[in-house]
Amino acid sequence: MKKCSAVMEKYLGLDKGESVPLFMTLHLLLCENCRSEVRSLKKAESAATKSFGEDVLVNDDSISAVMKKIYASDESMENPISLPKWILGGIAMLLLFVVFAIFSRQIESAALKICVSMEFAAMITIYCALFIRGNIDFFVKLINTKIGDKQPNCKTDSFWK
Repeated sequence: MKKCSAVMEKYLGLDKGESVPLFMTLHLLLCENCRSEVRSLKKAESAATKSFGEDVLVNDDSISAVMKKIYASDESMENPISLPKWILGGIAMLLLFVVFAIFSRQIESAALKICVSMEFAAMITIYCALFIRGNIDFFVKLINTKIGDKQPNCKTDSFWK
């Protein structure tokens, strides 16, 4: 089996149209498993290179139909939560923090205060992560704009002269 895997690895490494070395040919003649695997590979190659169906005529209508499908799929991936809803969610979280700060003075258990504080920290982390995930395209464009502004101009930079 180890010899079979080595032979198949070398066989797969051959370029298309390259002759099969003698030791591989002998192994393929004597080993039925490798021979059937090579047959399967040849069938898969012929199936992959075979033409499927009829040729499609490319015109303006077909191109515009494809572009409409692409734009429709892009719109479905847009952020479903608007910026005002994000702001309202943030304000609601801040109000919860203020209410907790007011009522936490009455709580004497330090363990309970720590647990609630950890939950608040988790809420803030999840909120920020979801906000960034939902608006990542904005942040990427912003970063690219900032980086693009700082890159030297090849024609005017004295380094390149």
